[in-house]
Formats: sequence, structure tokens, C-alpha cells
Amino acid sequence: MFEKEKKSKKVPIKPITDLTSITSSSQLLSSEKRQNLLNKITALSALDAEKIKDLCLDLAHQLANYCQLLPETFNSYYALPGGVLDYALNRTEVALQLFRQFIMQSEGADLSEVQKLWLYAMLSASLLKDIGKLQVDYNVTVFDSNGEHLKQWNPLVESFKIAGIYYQFEFMADTTDKLSLRRRINILLAKQLMPTEGFNWIASNPEVLATWLALLSDDWQSAGTLGAILIRADAVAIQRYFNESMIQHVSRRSSRSIRIGTFVDNSPESILLKEQMLGVEFIKWLTASLESGQFMLNKAPLLMVPGGLLICPEAFQLFVRNHPEFNVQGVLKGLLSLKLHTLNANGEAMSRFEQMNAQKMHEGVLFNNYAIALPQKAKMYNLNTGKISNISAIETILFAESTHLFSKQQQTKSPNLPQYLMANGEWKTMATSSTLKAGFIKGG
Repeated sequence: MFEKEKKSKKVPIKPITDLTSITSSSQLLSSEKRQNLLNKITALSALDAEKIKDLCLDLAHQLANYCQLLPETFNSYYALPGGVLDYALNRTEVALQLFRQFIMQSEGADLSEVQKLWLYAMLSASLLKDIGKLQVDYNVTVFDSNGEHLKQWNPLVESFKIAGIYYQFEFMADTTDKLSLRRRINILLAKQLMPTEGFNWIASNPEVLATWLALLSDDWQSAGTLGAILIRADAVAIQRYFNESMIQHVSRRSSRSIRIGTFVDNSPESILLKEQMLGVEFIKWLTASLESGQFMLNKAPLLMVPGGLLICPEAFQLFVRNHPEFNVQGVLKGLLSLKLHTLNANGEAMSRFEQMNAQKMHEGVLFNNYAIALPQKAKMYNLNTGKISNISAIETILFAESTHLFSKQQQTKSPNLPQYLMANGEWKTMATSSTLKAGFIKGG
């Protein structure tokens, strides 16, 4: 007559050796590479020793407490333990260098307080860029000192240090709304990690605050030149990782060939690494081709479109013509293995755009991290006037974020239908008449 109450399933204790220890921020930041980056960042901030400690180092330690040893990606750039932290530090150091190079006109002169404020806004936004990923990209479980399950970590509620002693994580599956959700959470988590004095300083200037919020929400058009600088810094940070990876790969391959002659490694990890190295080689070739003038932006096969750079098939064919040891499909696979592109609505690699002023269709890979391929200077073709001009990487990014000469060919999607909420928290789609018109409530 009465149904027995279901007992909650007990999670088995995990061996400590299978878990990662939650580490102090001081230990996480103690490596030589991270210390060197921190020293460069604080020197570029132009702040006095007290503000460096309270505003810069405090933020870096907060970031380390939250990021711990999480990798940035599963198997692409900054995929090693601590990748999120390393990526943020590299990006910030580059961003401050670019800021001082492009924004500061009086080299060597003492900076005013408002200039220092803008620098700090750049510094903090660079460190905290995409911090919302901690909430939407990872599923982190925390454990006690015995390996017993405690809870799922929620970065909006607490830091790792408060949550437990050990942790284990997995990457969350990609969803269509993940990016927009991450952008919303970026600001919430950024405010949470910011030193109170640092946030109050930024909030004291409405223009600085507005730009800082635009940077954190990926509103590049509103962020202006600082947005272009942050995009470029992000790209250079990824370039650094790929360059270091290639050097290490060549070094390992050389040492193996010396030791065992014809060494062949066909493991999935080795195959993926070879694909990624080919992808990096292709990007470097694109950069060199733009720098030499062989290619120009906005002229096939490289077109600036909403969301990035459209790389048309001719680019892969030209690469293979110059590198006959490869084939087009292999090069395409290599580029896609780096996960620097955007899929179309059907989840496919090839996207289609219409050139509005010529009613011409173009197809290719949408390279959303296109700034990685930009040299310091490149030629750009003006689709309206036909003129060619030399343009810097920062100017290219500003142009890309403000010019819309192409429209994306969207796939047909079913309209959103009204839903209702069940007692178990599940959303169900309502059954509606096919003749139901917008604004008319059925039964009303």
C-alpha cells in the first residue's frame, strides 16, 4: 500500500591516486615560466608596489585558486594541466605590450592616473577573459581527504579552496547556447574574482567601466581598439603555444630517431599530434602568404566575413601545390583538428556566405580565431572600391568587427514552440495547432 522511500545511491570512494589535489595559488604560480610572466605583467602595469600587490597579484592568485590545473582545451591549445592559467597569463602579457605600443603615444613618459586605470582595465579583462568557462565548460567533482564524494563544484558559489581537498573533472558537451551563457557568466565571475579596490577603481570611470564590461562580454564593436588588442593578444598567446609544441615535437622526434632509427608511432595521440602539426604548418603558410602579398584579405581565397576569416578551398589546393607530400583532405583535417573554426548550423565544417554587393556565393572553413594567421601588416582588398591598402593586424580586427559585406546562409530551423514545466523539472513542448498565429493564444 505504501511505496518504500528510495535510498540515495552512495557514490564509491575514489582512490586518491585517481584525483588531483587542490593546490594553493602560491604553489600554482611558483613555476619559473609563470613567475616570469607575472613579473612582466606587473612591470607593464606601471603601478606602484602596493597597487601591484593589492590589485594585480591578488587577482592573479584568485584566478589560480579558481582555475587550479584545469586545461584550456581537451586536445588542442593549452591542453596540458594548468592550461587555463597559462593561457590567461600569456594573453595578458601580450595585451599589455600591445596596449602600450598602440595606445600610449608618449613613450617613456610617466603615465597619468587615468592612463594607469585604462591599463588596469586591460590587465584585469585579459586575465578574466572567458572565465565563464569554469561554469559551463567543465563538470568538476570535489572530494574530501579520503576520496569521498562531496559535491559538484559551482564556481559561482565558492572557490576550489573552500569546496574540498581533491577534484576530478570532465569537459561538458558543446551545446548551441553554451557560448551565449558563458558570456553572461563571464561578468558575474569576473566581479566575484576582482579585488574590491580594483573593481571600485574601474567603476569610478563610466567610460572605462563600459569598455571593461564590453571586453568581458565579447562585445568587440563596443570595446573598440581595446577589443581588437585583446583579440590579437589571444591569438599571439595561442601562437606561442603552437610554436613551443612544434619545437618540443621536433626535439622528441629527433631524439627518437637517433635512439631507435625508424620509429613509427601510430597511437591515436600521435596521429592527432601529426594532424595538428600539419594544421599549424598551414596557418604559418597562410601568414607568410599574407605577409609577402601572395594573398590579400577580402580577395579569394581569404574573405573577411561575420564571425571570422572564410578560407576557401583554393587555399588548401595552393598549399598542396607548394607541398606535394600532402593532400587537400589531410591539410583540411589538420586545420580542423586545432578546433579554431566554427561549424555551420548542420554541424559541418563548410560554411556558406553571400557577398551582398555582388550577389556571389562563397564557401569555405570559417576560421573564427583568424587573428592567429595575421602578420603584422597585410594587404586588404576593398570590395566596394576595388582599392588595395596595407593594413596592420589591429586595424584588420577593427575592420572585421565593424564591416558587414557578407551575409551568412542560415540553415532552415524549426520555430521555437511554447513549453511547460513538469514536476520533475523537465520541459515539455506544448501541442499547438499548425494554424496558430503569433500573438494569438490558443483557447484565449
